[in-house]
Amino acid sequence: ALLQHHLLQETGPGDLVLVPHRRLARQVWHKQRLGNLARGREGWEPLPLLTLPDWWGKLYRELWPPLALASPLVRLGFWRRALAAVPPPAELGSPLQVARALDETQELLLRHLLPPSPPARPESPLVAWRREVTRVYDRLLREEGWLTPGEIPAHLLAALEQGRLGLPARVLVVGLENPAPAEAAWLAALARRLPVTRLALRGEPGHIREALEFPDQEEETAWVAAWVAACRDQGLPLSALAITSPDLDRYAPRLKEMLTEILGPAAGSEGGAFNFSQGPTLKDTPLWTAALLPLAFLARGERREDLLALLLSPYYGLFRPYQGALAAWDRGFREERVAQGWEHLRRVAAAAGGPAEVLGELDPLFAPAVHLRPGGREWLAWLGRAWERLGFPGELAEEDALVFSRTTPLFQEFARVMGDAPFTPPELLEWLDQAAADLSLPGPGREDAGVQVVGWLEMRGLAFDRVCALGMNSRALPGPLRPLPLLSREERRQVLGGTPESQDRFAREMYHCLLSLAPHLTLARPRQEDLEPLVATPFYEGTWKKTTIPFLSRPDRVWVRSLAVRAACAHPAGGEAPGPLGGSWTGGAPSELRVTRLGTALTCLTRFILEELLGIKELPDLRSGLDPMERGSRLHEVLARFVKAAGYRLPPPGEDLALLERVAREVLAPESADPDWQAEWQRWFGDEATPGLLPAWLARERERAALGWRWLAVEAGFRGLSRPGWPFTLRGRLDRVDHHPEQQEFMVWDYKTGDIPSAAKVFERQEEYQLPAYLMAVREGLVEPDWAAAAALAAGFIGLKSPRTKHLQHQDFPHHRDNWPEVLAAWEECGAPGITVLYNTGLGRLRYNEGLRDDIPLIPSFSDFFSHPEHHGRTIFSILDDDNRIPAIIEAT
Repeated sequence: ALLQHHLLQETGPGDLVLVPHRRLARQVWHKQRLGNLARGREGWEPLPLLTLPDWWGKLYRELWPPLALASPLVRLGFWRRALAAVPPPAELGSPLQVARALDETQELLLRHLLPPSPPARPESPLVAWRREVTRVYDRLLREEGWLTPGEIPAHLLAALEQGRLGLPARVLVVGLENPAPAEAAWLAALARRLPVTRLALRGEPGHIREALEFPDQEEETAWVAAWVAACRDQGLPLSALAITSPDLDRYAPRLKEMLTEILGPAAGSEGGAFNFSQGPTLKDTPLWTAALLPLAFLARGERREDLLALLLSPYYGLFRPYQGALAAWDRGFREERVAQGWEHLRRVAAAAGGPAEVLGELDPLFAPAVHLRPGGREWLAWLGRAWERLGFPGELAEEDALVFSRTTPLFQEFARVMGDAPFTPPELLEWLDQAAADLSLPGPGREDAGVQVVGWLEMRGLAFDRVCALGMNSRALPGPLRPLPLLSREERRQVLGGTPESQDRFAREMYHCLLSLAPHLTLARPRQEDLEPLVATPFYEGTWKKTTIPFLSRPDRVWVRSLAVRAACAHPAGGEAPGPLGGSWTGGAPSELRVTRLGTALTCLTRFILEELLGIKELPDLRSGLDPMERGSRLHEVLARFVKAAGYRLPPPGEDLALLERVAREVLAPESADPDWQAEWQRWFGDEATPGLLPAWLARERERAALGWRWLAVEAGFRGLSRPGWPFTLRGRLDRVDHHPEQQEFMVWDYKTGDIPSAAKVFERQEEYQLPAYLMAVREGLVEPDWAAAAALAAGFIGLKSPRTKHLQHQDFPHHRDNWPEVLAAWEECGAPGITVLYNTGLGRLRYNEGLRDDIPLIPSFSDFFSHPEHHGRTIFSILDDDNRIPAIIEAT
């Protein structure tokens, strides 16, 4: 505050103030405006405040120079050409990554006045190559009339010596205690011709009122959001508060979410609640991502997910009327296991039906010819045709319109600079993204309204009443050394951040700037990240106070107003009934259940309600290889066909394997060309070096046949299984039944291609529902032939996970043969009737409500349903999404 007051009082006519960043100039101008308005002035001249690069640019333009200043994209284009002439000695990354590293290195060398010529001592091959490719780059620049920003100071010094520059009467330099050599040389030459006053930024360590240490970054961010709201409740204007961090990029996304939740939107009718000085780059905006979706589909190998991103994007008007049908295509892609390739994706989409217009517009865009290497201008013309065909961008909101206004000039510059350069789709996508990443957009909110979230380098010289600095750990302050792989050891020693000493010196300077930011400072830091301890910054020598703010379990009073915290802390009120629901959907509960669905209902009621009652099926995952369920289904079919083809008698050795292979070929005939099924065949039958699963299974079956066991039935279906009081019947299918004629024993088998359930799960915890149902169906005579004469009846699993001994086994639970009646009784009395609660409470008449009012409290989750079946005579279920929000509730009436 004292610095800005000094500038307002002491800056006279003809003076020039050099500030470290434009944010300081705007804050001083705002205070100048308020002061003049308070004095009743209607007009005034803003103070002459410029950054040093802005002043250099202004002076250079006033010279009417013959060389134009090269933009970042222009410089990268010249580096690309230089790299084509002088390739790197080793693989250093993509050409764009190498070009960026070279450009950064060159500007750094110019800023530190390091000579381009090599020293007398030998250098590494990489540094020698850098000097050679830089000479080509400099020559290309001069031939076409360009100049880089790092070369401007030298040109201006020459013009200064010649007296060709218009200079101010006096220069005041703010916050430039350790200038780079090029800056120092300019200021020294300037000081020989006019007065130059330096104003240093120094704060008092006593400004630090507290230093807080939190368990992690999440609690630290939650605390600072609550701190802002608490300051506001104390009557402090939000514009007098600021948040900064030497690691702001790590904090910004979550900080924006929390400030929005606590304070409201960044921009509003009254100016907004907060402002981020560092806005997103063009590359980080949704509209830019959407604009490049046609190109991204080609660049990333024509992937399914990129095609869906294009089809479902709200920015493409052609697809908007068909969103439901286009989203349904994804199910076909997943079920057909088509992951990429336009021709394959198109085939599945055409078979699924839907709008032919969409395929007709996409076909010309994704023809094979586009995979050639046309020039940048041709590519941008192709992208423009794609936008026109697909209706991009349509009607835009104000924020998106601003982004699009920046997009068009960027494409025009790219076509002008890189129009003739050939690109593959991945190369073009990388270059366009980089060009967009170099273009920063304004942050949300206004600088004169709301709490200010200020970048670390932008805080120098600013003034606030209270400031909180986050992430004050040594990893950010002083932070690691700059990676400078293209500099020699001697060069790294002379540049800022190239040695621990220079890095520490710059970090200490920034710490003193922080101390001058406000008379009331709060430092904060997380104690750990991903269970790794973090070390506090060495510049603060005081004691850190351990603090915690578990804002969900024990929220700060400010956080109680948060919707997420209210949802987490709410409970069904004892004397209050939920309000009425609107927007009902009615559906009936099934009168017949498959045994597998009964198991789902008893283990996961949520899944049963969604899938069986509401008909909402889980979208199949598109994973590499075969779907485990499909693999198991085909193996079940092979074994069933084999038993039937053998006439329920095991053929002699040799013939059995031949018959099994013939049956397997018949089953897999439609997929014989599929590499995944070819690999599955290899797993089934093996070779000379690797044992196969099915030959090992045949050996086990021969052992059982030698003990007197015979195959009796396979794929034996039943339905109509019911008990008194059940409002439904069960149906199912037994994989196999074996019979021992001499002992009159029957064994019901269930194939398991995964892990076999343990005896504890079946007999002690009674969490296995299929085997009891199968045994009950046999006992009730629902499966032919008649089992009444059986002396013993049991069930078990045949493991088919792999040929290993622990995986391939007939698990018949020999020590628990006498426990099956107990299991059946428990299942009949306590298991299946549990689901009747759903039917008896009228869940067959479901009402689905889209959206919730604030006065509807949280109600028991599905897992708590049996403990809390009724709530004031009504049964209500909530569905929570991944963010613990409640998009819908279901009421049983």
